[in-house]
Amino acid sequence: MRQTAVAGIGDVVYSLANDAAELLQSMGEYCLIGRGRSTGKNGNQSVLHAVGLNDIHLSLMRSHLLVRWISAMQIRSQNELTDYGFVKDYDAVVTVRTEIGEYRFALEYERTPKAMKYYSAIASCISEETHLSRLLYLVTNYDLLRFISKFFRQSKCAVFFGLVGDWHSQLLETPVSSASSKRPIPFREALHGAATCPAVATSLKIQTDCVPN
Repeated sequence: MRQTAVAGIGDVVYSLANDAAELLQSMGEYCLIGRGRSTGKNGNQSVLHAVGLNDIHLSLMRSHLLVRWISAMQIRSQNELTDYGFVKDYDAVVTVRTEIGEYRFALEYERTPKAMKYYSAIASCISEETHLSRLLYLVTNYDLLRFISKFFRQSKCAVFFGLVGDWHSQLLETPVSSASSKRPIPFREALHGAATCPAVATSLKIQTDCVPN
């Protein structure tokens, strides 16, 4: 499918039509058809989210830090069809290579805020996550970071928050914060477990208490 009138994107955007996705699914690809197809009124937002997530993926590939990228479609297939699923359909599950070893984390990319009940439900369910110990939210601005992080103050999972602009320029050195934080740390350190109680800078304007992971 060819889309040319996508706000904020100068290039033409192509996406798989249902027939093509069904063909790939029959060939063994992860192309579950159903909810989430971006043909409705929210199609433009879905396209912008997909393109932004794709840019995050490409930045890791170009840096040679990426070991494995499990896409949202693969995650949804695993969650719906197997007993070995995650507690949420994450945007991606990512494995990266550092100087110490390989580390895996869940990734969520947020362009715009969702309803408060959405984040409350996520904060509740990720406490039951057994396959991952870290979740990274990449967001577009500080206000959105503040809004989302407050829902994860009591989370048992290590949830970190960073700016997508910083990610594209710094990758694993991106300053990240947690909902219980006082200063920022590089995401690389968060992966290594250097901060079981990650921190947020005062510039992020988040007032919270530090809780052990």
